[in-house]
Amino acid sequence: MIPTLRIRPPLLLILTALCAVLVSGLLQASPTYRWVDDEGVVHYGDRIPPEYADQRSDVLNRHGVAVGTREGARSEAAREAEAREAEARAERMAQQRRDRVLLDTYLSVEEIRMLRDRRLEMLQAQLDVTASTLERLYQQLHTLETLAAEYRPYSDDPEAERIPDDLARDLATVQGAVLDYERTIEQGREEQRRLMDRFEADILRFEQLQAERQPRQPD
Repeated sequence: MIPTLRIRPPLLLILTALCAVLVSGLLQASPTYRWVDDEGVVHYGDRIPPEYADQRSDVLNRHGVAVGTREGARSEAAREAEAREAEARAERMAQQRRDRVLLDTYLSVEEIRMLRDRRLEMLQAQLDVTASTLERLYQQLHTLETLAAEYRPYSDDPEAERIPDDLARDLATVQGAVLDYERTIEQGREEQRRLMDRFEADILRFEQLQAERQPRQPD
């Protein structure tokens, strides 16, 4: 028969309190941090050196598993500077891509000008068609306005009849079409201006890139 171990109540309370103290000590133990220095070397420790306090680090449990992150105490100015640097870096990369496309697409400035002229001719041809249609619409509008002038609300005659529904509809339709075509022409002219600006910028950049490729002449 196995003897039964009897623990007196005071001793049981002491053991319980001791266990609570041990558990509390484990829970309150300093966490382990993992960070990377300026040379890319990974470090571990329960304290982060002051020179790395501003950067992000991982918080590890006692098994070495990351259970959280510690954001560095970066100032607002530091974050703004980092954002500006990231934006500038993205712009540099975009410019490098544009430069590669420019050099891979054209062999000379003359080729750029030829393509520019063809694009402008296509846009001008579309504008000419739109302008011709708009001229016809102006003529239709003038005819409709002349007819509508005999009716209310366009006539000054107090005894004039109200404008017929079909004439009012035609007048509204042509007026709307005139506005649409006028906007189309203005958009086409704006596209011409943007096209000219883009090609002029491409020509200038192409000349700069070509000059950079030229070997320097000895003094």
